[in-house]
Amino acid sequence: MEMIPEQIIDSAAESIGSQTEEGYEKLLVEFEKKQPIVLAYIFSDNLNLLTGEERNLLLYLALVTRKAYMKSNRYDPKSPTEDKLAEAEDKNWSKIVDSNTKDFRERLNPFFERTPQEDLLAFYEDILMDEEEESITKAGREYIFVAAKSIMDVWCASS
Repeated sequence: MEMIPEQIIDSAAESIGSQTEEGYEKLLVEFEKKQPIVLAYIFSDNLNLLTGEERNLLLYLALVTRKAYMKSNRYDPKSPTEDKLAEAEDKNWSKIVDSNTKDFRERLNPFFERTPQEDLLAFYEDILMDEEEESITKAGREYIFVAAKSIMDVWCASS
């Protein structure tokens, strides 16, 4: 799959971020219909360490990723199976565990090697390192990144 360009990601983020409350709710209903496994994953017990705000941020990242994917590829990504999502998550956690540093940015370096979606990963990193995101815990930051990357992986693998 081709890399989703930064301008499409920014456009998708702006579109999702500028939704009215009613528009956002419609977006969520449609997301639940088309991506039930992903939505269930975001709100699963596997991610019970995340606060409500952190889950909402993960949901936002998933919505932006999907919209950018649709704009770039002109079709909705295939809804993954639970097994494929769990497999992607395990693979991504292995990269985190294998890193020999405590620095969040340095722990992400292996993810940027040989990835077709460098701009999406940079978008996740930028959002998670935003100084204004004080409500994101240190542990939550890693969980959100791994979950968002896992979602992205299964969608990109389905194309």
